[in-house]
This record gives sequence, structure tokens and C-alpha cells, in this order.
Amino acid sequence: MKQIKTLALLTALGAMFACKAKQPHPDYVEITGKITNAKSEVITVYSMGGDNKKIKISENGTFVDSFKVKGGSSNYQLLLDKDKVMTRLYAENGANIHFEANAEDFMNTVRFTKDLADYNNYQSEKYRILSSDVGFNSKTWYRFNEAEFEEHVNTLRGALNTALNSYQNITDEQIKTENIFVERYIKNITSKYEKEHSFATKLDKGSVSPVFEDYENIDGSKTSLSDFKGQYVFIDVWATWCTPCKAQIPYLEELEKEYKDENIVFVSMSVDKPSDKEKWSKMVKDKNMSGVQILAPNATKSEFALAYNINSIPRFILIDPQGNIVDFDAPRPSNKEAIHKLLEVVKS
Repeated sequence: MKQIKTLALLTALGAMFACKAKQPHPDYVEITGKITNAKSEVITVYSMGGDNKKIKISENGTFVDSFKVKGGSSNYQLLLDKDKVMTRLYAENGANIHFEANAEDFMNTVRFTKDLADYNNYQSEKYRILSSDVGFNSKTWYRFNEAEFEEHVNTLRGALNTALNSYQNITDEQIKTENIFVERYIKNITSKYEKEHSFATKLDKGSVSPVFEDYENIDGSKTSLSDFKGQYVFIDVWATWCTPCKAQIPYLEELEKEYKDENIVFVSMSVDKPSDKEKWSKMVKDKNMSGVQILAPNATKSEFALAYNINSIPRFILIDPQGNIVDFDAPRPSNKEAIHKLLEVVKS
């Protein structure tokens, strides 16, 4: 009888612990971790397809949540909006993903553990390399002579390959994918060298700036670069369809307020298609966007855009009161340290 009671007790205890044990979850990802010194209240997980998931960060920095991956596995971006930091995330349904970081030095402190850790740590390191001084910088690299350019390309390729080979638990398929990415990335950079080098030398500091003439103003008038002779001109080339462009608008408006008493005018040049003119006009008016708002007549094929070789936006340009280029690829307004350093000339 005593043996029966003991067996019943052990069975009950086993059942209790079984209930507390971690259950498999093949249909979703569980994500946990801790972020210290964060200004953001949530982590936003962006999928490449446009879906997003917001994960709440508690007062002590910890977070626990889950989400379903369409197709079973996918790549994401993790963004702390108020801290303006991000990293990559690879996730598979069934995985328990854990990472920790200090938001004040996010890229150097983010560290994944548990499932898929090595691949995610590599993704973070890859992003860190591409964002570092070793990473590609179109503004400076295309100004190098060919030998210097090749040296920088080889250094970047070597850094990415070394990082990939330093992690053990990455599948052969993932290694193949990353090797393809590196070679395509390098090929994209090198294939543009001749053309970009030519433009970079033409648009160097002190060169006479290309001009725009009679571009349509939001108030119905016509605006030309010559209208601002005697002033510094800070030009934002953007479009309503460009998410990174729209993200810069609040920072640009802050900059305008800060420099309202200086000898500088802020011009926002939309490269929306002529067919999207009403969309542009509505957005400018609805959001009460400040500064001089103009529409390029032929979108990215407009003479000014072609002269500045604008093949990606947003692009920021600073021109001096004499109509000469100060910077043909200026820092974004969100890069406060760099943009304030550039605009020191306005106050001198």
C-alpha cells in the first residue's frame, strides 16, 4: 500500500513539473532579452514584407513576446525608434531567441544567445562592419584613385569574410547566401567606380554647382537656384514614396528653426513623378511642411538630379552664397553632430 502511495506521489510530481516545463512552439518564435538605458518603450520588429510587431520593453529593460514567421523562417530588422538604433534578426518558427544590449552603445553591445545565436551575431557584426570606417562610403571612396579604391574594397571584403568564418553554428546554406551577398555587394560598388569617380571629381568642394531653373513652387510660383544668390542653400532631394526621406523631415524642420536667423535657406526638392503632383501637394499642405517646397519637373530624370548623379534619396546638398558646392552629399539632419559641423560655415 505504501509503495502505491509513493508511486502516486511521484506521478503527481512528474505531472506538475511537466506542466511547468517549456513546451515546444513550432508555429511561432519566442523572443526574450534585456536592453539597458533605452529611451524607446518598444522594440519594433520589421519584416521584409512590410509587417511589423511591437514588443514592449518593461521598466527594468526586459522583454518577453512571440510572433509568427510567415513561411517558417525570415529576415527582419529590429529597431529602437527613439534611440535611433537597429540590427538584423533571422528567425524561425519554433526558436527561442534571446538578446541583450546597451542602447547607448547598441551596435557594439548587442549579443544573441540561445537559438540561432551565431547567425544573428554574424548579422549584427556584418551591419557593424558596413556602418564602420571600413564600410563603403560613396562620398569618399569614389574620390579615391583606382589603386586606393581597390585597397578599400579588399579590406572590406576581408573583414566580412573573417567575420563570417568566426562563427561555428551557421548552416552551409546560410554561408552560401552570405558569400553571394558579399560578392554582389562588392560588384555593385566596383561596377560604378568609373562613372561615380567622374562625378565625384566634378562635384568637389568649391566647384560651381549645377543649377535648377523655374521649378514649380508649392505656392504656384516658379523657383530657381539663382533666387537665393547671396545665401547658403541647403537642399533636401526627397519624394513622398521614400520612407527614409520622410523620416528626415522632423530633423530638417528642427534644423530650420535652429538656423532661422542665419544666412541660409532650406529647399526641399521633390522628385515625385509629375503624375503624383497632387500627392506631393497634399502632403506638403497637410503636414504644413516648412522651408521652400519645390517639385522637380521630370522626377529623378530632371536636369538637376542628373547633374548631381542622384540615384538614391534622400540626398542633401549644401551650396554657398556664390553658387559653389560646399558638400554634394551632405550628412542627414538626423546626424546632428555631422550636420552641425558642416553648418559651422553658415555662422562664420
